[in-house]
Amino acid sequence: MKRRGNITVFVIILFVLSFLAVTAVNGLTLGGYRFKSFGEVINRGLDLQGGVSVVMEVQADSLEANELDSIKTLLDLRVNKIGVSETVSTTEGEKRVRIDIPGVYNSSDIVTSLQTTGELTFKDPDGNVILSGSDVTSATAMLDSTNKPIVSLVLNEVGAEKFEKATTDFRGKQISINMDGEVLSSPMVNDVITGGEAMITGMGSVEEAQNLAGIINSGALPYPVKAVQVQTVGPSLGAGVMGDVLTASIIGVALIVLYMVIKYRRPGFLASVALGFYVWLLLFVFYGIDATLSLAGIAGFLLTIGMAVDANVLIFERIREELQTTTNIHKAIEAGFNNAMSSIIDSNITTIIAGLVLYFVGSGSVKGFALTLMIGIVISMFSALFITKHLLWLGVRMGFLSKLSHFGVSETPAVKKHIDFISGAKFWRIISAAVLALGLFFIATRGMNLGLDFAGGTRLVMEVGKDFDKAEMDEIVKGYDANAVTQKIDGTQIEVRSQALSTETIDDLVDDIQEKYTLKDESIITLDEIGASVGKELTQSGIKAVILATVFMLIYITLRFKKNYGFAAIIALIHDIAFLVAVYSILGISINTPFIAAILTILGYSINDTIVVFDRLRENKKLHPGLSSKQLVNMSMNDSFSRSVGTLLTTLFTILSVAIFVPQIRDFALPISIGVMVGGLSTFFIAGPAWIFLEERAKKNRK
Repeated sequence: MKRRGNITVFVIILFVLSFLAVTAVNGLTLGGYRFKSFGEVINRGLDLQGGVSVVMEVQADSLEANELDSIKTLLDLRVNKIGVSETVSTTEGEKRVRIDIPGVYNSSDIVTSLQTTGELTFKDPDGNVILSGSDVTSATAMLDSTNKPIVSLVLNEVGAEKFEKATTDFRGKQISINMDGEVLSSPMVNDVITGGEAMITGMGSVEEAQNLAGIINSGALPYPVKAVQVQTVGPSLGAGVMGDVLTASIIGVALIVLYMVIKYRRPGFLASVALGFYVWLLLFVFYGIDATLSLAGIAGFLLTIGMAVDANVLIFERIREELQTTTNIHKAIEAGFNNAMSSIIDSNITTIIAGLVLYFVGSGSVKGFALTLMIGIVISMFSALFITKHLLWLGVRMGFLSKLSHFGVSETPAVKKHIDFISGAKFWRIISAAVLALGLFFIATRGMNLGLDFAGGTRLVMEVGKDFDKAEMDEIVKGYDANAVTQKIDGTQIEVRSQALSTETIDDLVDDIQEKYTLKDESIITLDEIGASVGKELTQSGIKAVILATVFMLIYITLRFKKNYGFAAIIALIHDIAFLVAVYSILGISINTPFIAAILTILGYSINDTIVVFDRLRENKKLHPGLSSKQLVNMSMNDSFSRSVGTLLTTLFTILSVAIFVPQIRDFALPISIGVMVGGLSTFFIAGPAWIFLEERAKKNRK
């Protein structure tokens, strides 16, 4: 009876998961109620819906945080003045403001409006100016005697005289406070105001009072601002990407499920059910926190699907080890979870460290990638340690997991194959050294192929919609920049790269191309303009991020393990970064911002893999104190080999699917794919031998 009840529970779980999956993808209508799909309710980033993104840099040596916030508010008003709504503005660093404007494709009008100095005015009911920003000495947000928010004004001598006359003439009427013609507030004149001090009442909140005070204090923009980065994304870029993402997701997940079922049999099937809940939970959390999904976020989302299986692989490998020595399935499952716990926590914390550094040091799309990665890691731990565990126990209770064969374990234990990884490491080190040397040669002779993000300049991609004469197109482009580089893509698209085009001239170029080939605004696929200062800062912040992540990981590993473990892991990390850079230099692949995000992701993944081996090494060192360092490392690597291969494959299934089927986020997927493979190899052929070297040297020093 209990068995039948547990089967019923499992069927209900499958039904609920199927319902959630169908609803998440297609939405569902039941009676008069509509369950919206994830695509209908999630906020889409600019790269998915199209529009203009502008980064304005304040031309000042230094700014206070409240000054930058006031400037951001003023810039918002500028955008609203030209009839644009639903803008999203954020401060970046100490002197920059990013403004994302969906549905607009003429960047020159936006930039011109944002760079205008602006004007603060006080007007009478007839619209006549009675005061200007220069008449105000200061404005302060505060609470009055009844704890209501107000703004206290202090005027200069000239302003005090003007205001006294105005409040005399318009007592009982409203005086409006305007920025660039936009009404900010319309306080009522209750009394004649003398002495040059006044209070603006009627504020809805302290934040509103602070906002108004900040704008009045700033008046016209206190410092010049300059557009250092302009990106225009056409609606066609995001329109087709979701279908590609769905294809990549289905193929990636299908390969993961197939691998898990073949490798781990029935527990693998249950882990696949848990993976379904993981995906839905991740989508639900994204919706719950009102996150904005970007192309970079999609890359992080799909990457975490592959990484989410890692904890399950660790647990199942431990369970199978226990089943080699006992036929008690209950004890094997409990021991499997307990033995895998340390590795799961340590490996995921190091990945979160990389994500945190990426989030706080990065900007724009990189932040979205980091946020998705961290949320995914946290939910994956919950999925493995709670959902998978309860599904396994449910499987035991309903008789689904009652035999060793159900776990893929033979009744007669197979003889373990012993691989001498340390001896084989020499071959890999020769290959690695050759790649690194060749990469160094190319860097020295031709340098790295720095993309637009780091080198600065302009990149335009347009869809002409038909085959065109490239020479004719070049004639148009060269009229604006004789040194511009053009390339025909897929027969119907033109790519233009230039170091000389300004925002105004690039818009004129687009107009000429659209007029020549009778195109609409939708013909713009992407338009990126990045100033040299941004490229320099991105380079510096990228190096800073890698160093910070490496240091934090070293500290964590040293605290959790010992010094030699930490240094050996860092040696492997440095190798992985150097190898990836060498591959990019040899192949001449362009390096952009996603490359830095990929490096930090690889740091987290590589250290994740190394920690699992080192956790087993620490365990074996206690169990077998008489073995040499080489024997201990070989034993630990053989114990962890199946898990490492499983994690490598499940991660590659999703990330390679992205690289193949979603070209729009290939900049993220390609370096991560290379790094994941190199990271898996370096765990066995770099980290292990490095630990042996450090241990042997420590023994000699002790003698």
